[in-house]
Parts: sequence; C-alpha cells; structure tokens
Amino acid sequence: MKKTVCHVLMLSCICALGISCKKETATTKNEAALSSSASENLILPITKFGVLANNVEGQDRITVAKELNVVYVRDAIVMETYDGKAPMLDKYQANGYKILLNLNYSASQKPSAFPTDMVKYKSTLENILSKYRPEVAVIENEPANDGYYSGPIENYFTELRTAIDVCHARGIKISDGALHTGMVMILVYQDYIRRGLQAQADDFANRALSSNYLRAAQGKGSSDINAKLDKCKKMITAYKSMALDYVNIHWYEPLKDGIDSTISSSGIAKEIADYLRHKIGKQVLTNEFGQTNQIPTLVASQVAEFKLANLAYAIDFSGIGGGGVGSLPLTNGIAILPNGEAYRDAILH
Repeated sequence: MKKTVCHVLMLSCICALGISCKKETATTKNEAALSSSASENLILPITKFGVLANNVEGQDRITVAKELNVVYVRDAIVMETYDGKAPMLDKYQANGYKILLNLNYSASQKPSAFPTDMVKYKSTLENILSKYRPEVAVIENEPANDGYYSGPIENYFTELRTAIDVCHARGIKISDGALHTGMVMILVYQDYIRRGLQAQADDFANRALSSNYLRAAQGKGSSDINAKLDKCKKMITAYKSMALDYVNIHWYEPLKDGIDSTISSSGIAKEIADYLRHKIGKQVLTNEFGQTNQIPTLVASQVAEFKLANLAYAIDFSGIGGGGVGSLPLTNGIAILPNGEAYRDAILH
C-alpha cells in the first residue's frame, strides 16, 4: 500500500509539474504577444487626400474641391462661439464631402488657455456632434504651439480624453491636433542612435534636419527647443494610453535649406509615420500639409511620399501663410494652377 500511494503521489506531482509548465509556457507566450508593438497589429491604410481651400470662401471652396477632384475637406468650429450653425459645414455636407473637423475651443486672442471645465466642454461638444458628423474630429489645432495655446499641456490631455469619450460614444473617429513635426524628427534621429544605427541617423539628418534641429538631436539644443522636445515626449507618452484613432502631424516642404526644393524629401514621411506607429500604436494622418513654393513636382512627390508612408489622410493647405511657414495655394482664386493640376493628377494614380 505504501508503495502504491508513493507511486500515485509521484505521478500526481509529475502531472502537476507538467500542467504548471504548460501554464507557464502559455503565460510566457501571452506576455510576449502582449509586449509586441501595437503597430504590428495595425492594418496600414490607403491614403485619402483632400484640401483646405484657405484662399477662398463660401461656395468657392466647393468649386476648388471639385476642381481638385477631392472627396475630403477640412473645416473648423470654434466651440465657444458656436450658436448651432456652421454654414460652411452645411455646404460641404450638402455637396457630399467628407469632413475632417477641427474643434477648437477658444475664441479669445491667442495664445489661449485650454478649457478646464469639462462639464461645459462635454455639453458643447455633444451639442455640436448632435448636428454634425465629421469623418474625423480633430481636437484643437497644434496644441504644442506656444503661439496658439498657453497653460500646461496636461490640460489638453484632459480635454482630449473627454473628447474621445464623447466622439466614440457617437461612433466618430478622433485625432489630436498635431504633434510638432520638427520635434518628432529629432526623436526619430535619436531613436536611430539609440539602436546603434549611426549611418541611418546621419542619412536621416541630411534629408530632414536643419542645423538647429540636428544640434538639439545631439543634445546641444537651445532651451526653447529642449522645452518643445520635452513637451513632444509628454504628448507621445500620453497618446499611447489614450483611445485615439489617429495621431496627427503637420507637414510643410522643403523641410530645410540646401536641399532639392523641387521634390519631397525621400522617405522622411514614412520614417516619421513608422516611428509614431511603433511608439504610440495608432494610425497617422496629416490634416495640414503644404508647400512653400509652387513647383508642381514638389506637391506631386509629396503625394507619392504620403502614399508610401500609408498616412490615413492628407489634407493640402491651399492658402497663404499656413503654419507660419509661408505656404502657397494650389489655385488663383478658383482657377487651378499648375501645382494644383499636379496635385489633382497625382492623387488619381
């Protein structure tokens, strides 16, 4: 009897150990799967192109969108002054356009503070979205821009989280108001260095980084750039834990002096998008890109680069002075210019 009991106990222990090992193996596999980058699970989109015709008003914006043969447009609502009417939105919707809608809270002189009364904010946002259903809700415009906003960036995070809840409850997708692209480029360079890829970092710098940005990437930046870089890092960290559908960048070219101004900087958009998808695990869009010259090959090559980068949306800012970098329009009034023709033709292929 004692031997039988002993054998039974030994078999029980062996079985228990086997089960334990199987559980441990399964747990290890699950942990490995969970620890893999969220970007690996993203299905990369085909880029949808559009326009913000900022050099014309009213019905002329519809005409320009038709001339450029786009389906997607950008518009904005200032929440503080919203009175239940948005005439341009009504025009776009009546003509079948899909809208990336900036929801900017304050009507006060810039820089303005982020809203902090989330009860009021939520009520206003729900009121707007009860009437208008954008393709994507974009919360604020360039929240990292000190010329536009004041106060701690954490107040923006609170606003953004509130907006996510409201938008998702209505089945509306949502994006932030745009990271500072220059700071993201610095982080891409530093990521190459961190991974021991000095040659790739140098090549990226040659194609993308101004001398000021390169110094900052090498740890020699001014206090102003370093502060912007710290803010960008905070935003990336915060966005990773939010249920955002998209992360936004604004994009103007040429990126720096001394490079070929007739074409887009090869590969940069993809490198930035890949970095953000890896770090944040969200799709990437640009609801504002432009050109500081009117050379047709520049805008055509931007389209090719955004397709290569698998940006979800790319909205051309056709106007003067967008982003503070001297952007130029695709049209003269409603008359399409050669660079506008190049944009129209490029997005069709």
